[in-house]
Amino acid sequence: MTNQEIANRLGALLREGKFEEIYDTLFDQEKVKHIEPQSTYFSNLTGVKAIKEKDEVMKGNIAEFHSIKVGEAITSKDFIALPYKASFTMKDGNKVALDEIIIYQVENGKIILEQFFY
Repeated sequence: MTNQEIANRLGALLREGKFEEIYDTLFDQEKVKHIEPQSTYFSNLTGVKAIKEKDEVMKGNIAEFHSIKVGEAITSKDFIALPYKASFTMKDGNKVALDEIIIYQVENGKIILEQFFY
């Protein structure tokens, strides 16, 4: 797949909330890095297994999802940038509104980096 095709597929799957499919089909299973420097718990992970474990912990703390909005991708030779907004209520009652840009790096047709800026 070209970088644009990956970006299109990634955006479509994110809009549908199909994170598992993203991890299983678009990510390099071993090499992919997840960088989220603002997070106390998940700032730097490597591999799809670690990313899936992070998602399970996060899902376990969410009571209700309200919305997900994914903007149009901007691509370059090896990078994809996607605006991402989500709102949800945590089990402790706190409401969260994410407004972030996610940068993905692609190598040999697979995503090897996802980095969150918010």
